[in-house]
Amino acid sequence: MKLPNSLFTVVLLIFVLMSCENTDDSINEELPGPDQLILFQVEHSNYAWGYSHNGILIDSTGNIGYFNHPKNWHYIDTAGYISESDMIENMSQIDTFYYNVERYMLLRFFSLVRRAAEGEITKPTSAGADMGETVYSAFLFDTDTRKYKQVLINQFGDWSRFNKSSEASQLHKWLQSAYYASQKKAAGL
Repeated sequence: MKLPNSLFTVVLLIFVLMSCENTDDSINEELPGPDQLILFQVEHSNYAWGYSHNGILIDSTGNIGYFNHPKNWHYIDTAGYISESDMIENMSQIDTFYYNVERYMLLRFFSLVRRAAEGEITKPTSAGADMGETVYSAFLFDTDTRKYKQVLINQFGDWSRFNKSSEASQLHKWLQSAYYASQKKAAGL
């Protein structure tokens, strides 16, 4: 009767292992594809009281690059896309790399992007005047079209709207702190 007990133990073990699910959702290591250079962007522009345009790009190695008054900036189109070549040209206009995000943190935040992409975006509301706008974005790269698809996280300024997903809220807090830290460095503080 040893064989049936052993068989039962093996079957039970397989059943238990198959029914286990990962309850640790702190890092769901969804990696960016090898062709995706840029993962995140924060961009501020304002045409009131003089022109200002600055922000950060975070690349796939975790480098946080700061740009200020780039000469030939390529904007995301109205459908939410930017070509790979335009994104590379934008990246070439980085003034300085101030920080680097540790790989585990970068993966933690990038793992939130797909769910944030499914989040509902609020309708634009008028939030002020002469504030310009600051747009917090993540990107997903389409290897077939060679384009980056913007995932809107938050837009604040004269017109504001935000992504209602909890993942977008987490991304916004993190991107906001990275942007503010980079602005301080750029100002010499």
